[in-house]
Amino acid sequence: MLASVSKKRQSLSLRHPPHQYFTSIMTLLKNVIGKFRIKKLQTIYVLYWILLTYIIAALVFWFIALNNQVTELASYRLHLIDKNDKNVEVLYQKVAEYRQRKTTQYLAEGITFLLLIIAGAIFVFRAIRRQFYQSQQQQNFMMAITHELKTPIAVTKLNLETLLKRTLQPEQQQKLISTTIQEADRLNALCNNLLLTSQMEAGGYHIIREVIPFTSLVAACIKDFTQRYPQRQLMLEDGEEVSVNGDNMLLYLVVNNLLDNAIKYSAKEDIVLIKVMQERSIVTLQVADEGIGIDEMQRKKVFEKYYRGARRQTKGTGLGLYLTKKIVEQHGGSIHIQPNNPRGTIFTVQFPSAGK
Repeated sequence: MLASVSKKRQSLSLRHPPHQYFTSIMTLLKNVIGKFRIKKLQTIYVLYWILLTYIIAALVFWFIALNNQVTELASYRLHLIDKNDKNVEVLYQKVAEYRQRKTTQYLAEGITFLLLIIAGAIFVFRAIRRQFYQSQQQQNFMMAITHELKTPIAVTKLNLETLLKRTLQPEQQQKLISTTIQEADRLNALCNNLLLTSQMEAGGYHIIREVIPFTSLVAACIKDFTQRYPQRQLMLEDGEEVSVNGDNMLLYLVVNNLLDNAIKYSAKEDIVLIKVMQERSIVTLQVADEGIGIDEMQRKKVFEKYYRGARRQTKGTGLGLYLTKKIVEQHGGSIHIQPNNPRGTIFTVQFPSAGK
């Protein structure tokens, strides 16, 4: 009886690890914070437009008041003119010119102030919206990074406790050990991304340039991912060895991030195809997946810091592609995204060859 209960508890611990419940709690918390943030943002926008409307209304009122004042002053001057004066027409003309001059002056000043107010309002509006957008991205990042850090720790702890307290079959032991190694590798990659992002933005990382056999580096990355994800199909097209001039660790991280992104956003049965080629003085790396794809509106945004788009249910922090682009550009290269027909995405990275 006790053995049966033990097996059931063991089975439950393997099927429903605690990090799944933690993920559900984090998702619920995200939704609550998101709704509160939207209401707060809407309130600020409403107050902003009310204040702007009040300022423009005050400007219009100011123009009307000054124009009425000029009209009254012109009427008073007309009243003082002696109709028997032989220069009465000239005096009337001067009063009319005075009124027209003042009206034009106030109108020009009003238009100038209105344009300045509108320009300032647009600038402030964009600054506020950008600030809220950055704040939202940072909050999303903090939520994601908390989840990404705690999940590997929770899984590793659970697996080790299970191995320590339970007598498992060799296949189950191998599965738990393999899962633990995968989570440790994911945690290590995450820490590398965070550390490099901080160092590169602060200018504290100096690229160590050397001639890198790039095809071999890509093959090593693929071998590493194949060991971590034996159920996934990663295929490297045959090609000659090409070399680039750069930092070995950073280039390894570029390939690692692209492969991780392809695996993350495609199904287990989908094939990830990798190509390395050289044309003249340009070395090209292509990583093509058959996943959900990236629509045209998001192709530029995916390289922004903390950006995760509409795919936030997938693991990630929004730093991988941002850091990838930064590394590629520091190596004098470029990175582009294009759709992979009939479905999926192709990331294309180009570097100068080692001879350039």
